[in-house]
Amino acid sequence: MVRRRMLTCTALLSSALYLCSCATIVSSGPKSLPIMSQPDEATCEVIDIRSGKTIMKAKTPHTATLETSAGFFQKAKYKVKITKEGYLPEEHQIDAGLNGWYYGNIVFGGLLGILIIDPGTGAMWKIAEDNISVKLYPDSAEGRIALAKERYNGESAFKSGDYDRAISDTTTAIGYYPDYLDGYCIRCAAYAKMGELDKAMADADKAIELHPEQYRGYKERADLHMLKGEYTEALSDLDKAVSIKPDYADALYLRGKTNSKLNKNVEAKADIQTACKLGIDAACNSQF
Repeated sequence: MVRRRMLTCTALLSSALYLCSCATIVSSGPKSLPIMSQPDEATCEVIDIRSGKTIMKAKTPHTATLETSAGFFQKAKYKVKITKEGYLPEEHQIDAGLNGWYYGNIVFGGLLGILIIDPGTGAMWKIAEDNISVKLYPDSAEGRIALAKERYNGESAFKSGDYDRAISDTTTAIGYYPDYLDGYCIRCAAYAKMGELDKAMADADKAIELHPEQYRGYKERADLHMLKGEYTEALSDLDKAVSIKPDYADALYLRGKTNSKLNKNVEAKADIQTACKLGIDAACNSQF
């Protein structure tokens, strides 16, 4: 009977330890992270951000082995630098995040797993990236323009509503390509969404200064004038945009609304009807 009780207690203790350290049991250990570049034979350097020390340096392609923890309850943070002669350098930051299996301890009430085992083994953290693969751009005017347009154009961030990221990306793009019209226009629109109208207006003005022959800057500035209730100024910019691009549906629709604000109903109706024919659904649903 005593022996049976001892076996039962041992089994219960083993089960408790298992439930108390879900992440350690299921997905502990360092992360194997392939690092690739195009072209290859670039130098990749992995730096531990917390210590500032280089923990690995090799030629691409290379698979790095990275610890997910930097100590008890501390996640790992790394910076990956990729360089090659004749090409612009690349940097990526890797931050470990909470391992989903760590929450299993909460479900099963495993305080040992929550407070001691998983934090101690580092299994409470996980590196999400499966690999790092980068395209290197030539260190030339053409390479900088391509990098700005392809990687830092800000369009996907803006469309998803991540305006901070859109501003950050386009600022990086403009650093590489100071004449980047679309970069100024997207950053202008993102600043407007954030309510920073002075910064937005500065970008719209810069876009027009750099590219007075292009219609987009005038439309962005007209949007800002409308937000500020400056309808006469908005109309002037929209007239310019439409003179450059007569089938600019968005500008025609906005000009129609602007004319309406100025009680120019005949002109408003004509612009909105044209915008409807050009595919602006909201124009088709407008009422006079």
